[in-house]
Amino acid sequence: MLYFYHPGKKKDRMKKIYLSIICLIFGASAYAQQDTADVVNNDTAAATNFQLPVFNTSDDELESQDVSSLLQSSKDVFTSVAGFHFSPARFRFRGYNAENQTVLVNGVNVNSLETGFASWNSWGGLNDVTRYTESRSGISASRLTFGGVGGYTNIDTRASSFKKGTRFSYANANRTYRNRFMLTHSTGMMSNGWAITISGSARLAERSYVPGTNFNAYSYYASIDKKINAKHMLSFVGFGAPMSQARQSLETQEVYDLAGSHYYNSYWGYQDGKARSGKVATSHKPMLMLSHIFNINSNSKLTSSVYYTFGKSALSNINWYDAMNPHPDYYKYLPSYYSNTNDFITSDYLTSQWQTNLDVRQIHWDEFYWANSKNLYTVQNANGVAGNNIEGNRSKYILEDQVSATKQSGFNVVYNTRYKNFFITAGANGSIFKDNKYRVITDLLGGDYWLDYDMFAENLGTEQSIAMNNLDEPNKLLKVGDKYGYNYVLNVNNVEGWGQVEYSLNKLDVYASVSLGSTTMWRTGNYRNGKFPENSKGDSEKKNFMNYGLKGGATYKLTGRHFLVANGAVIQRAPEATVAFISPRTRNDVVSGLRSENVYSFDVSYMVKYPNLKARLTYYNTQIKNQTWLRSYFNDIYNNNVNYIMTGVNQSNTGIELGVEGKLFTSFVLTGVLSAGQYIYTSRPMAQIWQDNSAKELAIDRTVYLKNYHIGNMPQTCASFGFKYNGKQNWFAGFNINYFDGIYVEPNPDRRTAEAVSKYITDDPQYHQLIDQEKLPAAFLVDANAGKSFRVKSYFINLNVSVSNVLNNKNFKNGGMEQLRYDNTLPSKFPNKYSYALGTTYQAQISFTF
Repeated sequence: MLYFYHPGKKKDRMKKIYLSIICLIFGASAYAQQDTADVVNNDTAAATNFQLPVFNTSDDELESQDVSSLLQSSKDVFTSVAGFHFSPARFRFRGYNAENQTVLVNGVNVNSLETGFASWNSWGGLNDVTRYTESRSGISASRLTFGGVGGYTNIDTRASSFKKGTRFSYANANRTYRNRFMLTHSTGMMSNGWAITISGSARLAERSYVPGTNFNAYSYYASIDKKINAKHMLSFVGFGAPMSQARQSLETQEVYDLAGSHYYNSYWGYQDGKARSGKVATSHKPMLMLSHIFNINSNSKLTSSVYYTFGKSALSNINWYDAMNPHPDYYKYLPSYYSNTNDFITSDYLTSQWQTNLDVRQIHWDEFYWANSKNLYTVQNANGVAGNNIEGNRSKYILEDQVSATKQSGFNVVYNTRYKNFFITAGANGSIFKDNKYRVITDLLGGDYWLDYDMFAENLGTEQSIAMNNLDEPNKLLKVGDKYGYNYVLNVNNVEGWGQVEYSLNKLDVYASVSLGSTTMWRTGNYRNGKFPENSKGDSEKKNFMNYGLKGGATYKLTGRHFLVANGAVIQRAPEATVAFISPRTRNDVVSGLRSENVYSFDVSYMVKYPNLKARLTYYNTQIKNQTWLRSYFNDIYNNNVNYIMTGVNQSNTGIELGVEGKLFTSFVLTGVLSAGQYIYTSRPMAQIWQDNSAKELAIDRTVYLKNYHIGNMPQTCASFGFKYNGKQNWFAGFNINYFDGIYVEPNPDRRTAEAVSKYITDDPQYHQLIDQEKLPAAFLVDANAGKSFRVKSYFINLNVSVSNVLNNKNFKNGGMEQLRYDNTLPSKFPNKYSYALGTTYQAQISFTF
């Protein structure tokens, strides 16, 4: 139960408040997550009974009468601890996907209009100039944006925000990078009204923690502010971060066991004695922004910005035609494939080879070159010219990049004014977004050319043109740098207007916000696909969504040190463009039943702030409805790639957050953090299945019994206890003990259909292999850190060392998924794939400031 403030003796009142906290802490700790999932063969699904009370807050200055402003600039114990120490478990704030959290740079929303996510890689390595942030978690008032239910973060990168000085730092680590260099210089605001800040960094690793991975990233930043007069200032910011990173594969437990390592990586092999990866992610998307800050008077300000961002991200991939699958972990190359057919001789042989022969576990680059150099082939009517027959080595294997080339331009205007006890904010923003997606050949691997044919479409008809991906360039001999396969643009235009009113009294702050927006999305095909000659090139139907948002909240100051906060939001938003089209690679068809998503959310918080004690306890409840889900994969039943689409996907995210920090004898700091939630699917979506390379609908209105299955790949319970000692000579040392539980494997929806289990009775073990959801084991991790600062004349020197997973726990499964490819007659044929948290890692840094 909860005790609320009422007049009475201070001693009795405080006793009841502390009792409330204790009751909630033990209630959360005792909470056992419900494991009853939807029943496929029963119309009555077991409902979850999880109901908890919650809170959300931030620290603040005690005596301020404007509590909302005070909360806005504070540092929160929970988010500080969770943001760092929970990351090895892939912790997600309140279980939300990233589209629920708004990221701003100088007040401009940088969440992608295509996916809803913000790409932090776009400014990776610019720590010195992105460290000044204004953040709020959960539903809250904002004087910068309407925001989402996950809160917002605004990164202030304007030159005039930085003090005069120069900072150089070097870091050594064994994580993603091995060496990092950063240099930043700022003039501060000079007497002539100019302020200039520049920054750059390099993060490098020939080999990261996982074998076969490397990392090379650079970043640059420049900002120039000009203060024209007391009322007007212009601010320019430009930054970018070119990056290249070899990826790590996700594997089945069988593969990890055969390789003898939880960090086995199937994406690489040796070529001429040098490691080479077939899965490398690259990205470079610079952003340019020009802002005008108009201080109208002492109570009013108008900030206007225009921006432009552009660039590419890509993921390399080995493609093949009329050849063996090049991946060493392909299921037909594993012992289990043969043991499932009782061929134990072959199974035992492959087991021995995997355990003793490193070459079996790797990509064979030299064999690709050999195969391509021996594949003499004559192309008839090459490049679409009749009688133009060309002979050469047709590549069986190539290396390609799957490219996303984006351009976005837009504006953002925010007006703030104070009138007596009111603070009024009004804003408008709009943007034009284009994402050109295509494949490009990066290496023919010793061959002379590649032909642009769809290998899965060759059996669809007798006409050769059906298999051509681009009818306008038939039989084109493709070379390095040529685009092929697919080439289309996702277009998203968006405009939004919003407003907010805050009202402040000595004991109470309230706010209300409203937004109204319009989103238009469509596909533009650049290729006339042979399978869809009349429905692939040009513009598709334009989908328009009118959406709104309402939110409000109140902060009641019980005393100068105790606060109650409540917030609520109702938001309707457009679906992501990535799920709007049945098969965007091949045609213009829009997903049937595509609708706006609806979000309903509230949170309640209780906060305490004393000189030596601060705490926040929050209960939150969020319902997200009418989501659309789309994935593509190879389906053995249809012997083809299929697009699996679900509409009407609902989810519930409910739980509590607790953060406590106490100081003992001025030098000792203790922290305790708890996140206990339940993140589940709450509907039975309808599925439609389409063959990727034909207009044939393979299934329609298939019921997916997904209700009460847990959302996977994140912990639903996290806890941390931390200790820190602050020495008298500017040094500190501390550690955190972290606990993770409630991590589930992400379910394959089609395994939860009547069609998948129709041949089984409920007592059959294979029935449960198909429908049961795997929960991964709980785990403890220990982190430690220490640091010291010096002053030598006008120089400041800082030393910091952090060590994650001190006890080197290499058995922590921090995520997993059920393969979409499955065989309902033999569920073990395509087992779950997992990822493991890294063992002991460290980072040591030294910085000089002058």
